[in-house]
Amino acid sequence: MSSKTMLQQALTRFFDAAKHLNIDPTILEKWEFPLETTHARLTIRMDDGSLKSFRAWRSRNDDTRGPTKGGIRYHQSVTADEVETLAFLMTIKCAVVNLPFGGGKGGVQIDPLSLSKTELERLSRRYVQIFSKVIGPNRDIPAPDVNTNAMIMAWMSNEYDSIVGEVTPAVITGKPISLGGSLGRD
Repeated sequence: MSSKTMLQQALTRFFDAAKHLNIDPTILEKWEFPLETTHARLTIRMDDGSLKSFRAWRSRNDDTRGPTKGGIRYHQSVTADEVETLAFLMTIKCAVVNLPFGGGKGGVQIDPLSLSKTELERLSRRYVQIFSKVIGPNRDIPAPDVNTNAMIMAWMSNEYDSIVGEVTPAVITGKPISLGGSLGRD
């Protein structure tokens, strides 16, 4: 088993491939680390009245091509390394298909099946409350990923609108069509 992190392994493969292309070394150098990764604790009230905290992250890999974009995953084994690696890979995917975005990714260390629907909503809204200064339509655009869906994106979008005081449909993708979502997203 390799002692390298998931991100180091992905970067090694990328740098090996880059040797066959004419890529400016300064571009390669800046991808060694994410632009930023925000770590947070999401504390919510559970249905039984207790408080419970969950680890959460949002990583922005590179915004050279435009705002960062990427999903939010809810999974009990998600880590900062995984989130940073997936943000890096999203940067590559957007560049390969010539989209005007950089890569981002988020995660919450939780088994969403262990939460009631109201607890899941509280957690989703809390994610946006904590990361509202990091996300935005011109900065970082979250989307659904593992164990997140249109309903969760709708709660997140609604929470962001409440925080900024206006309807901002471009802040989050993967919402229901009735709330500004796109056909074919599912």
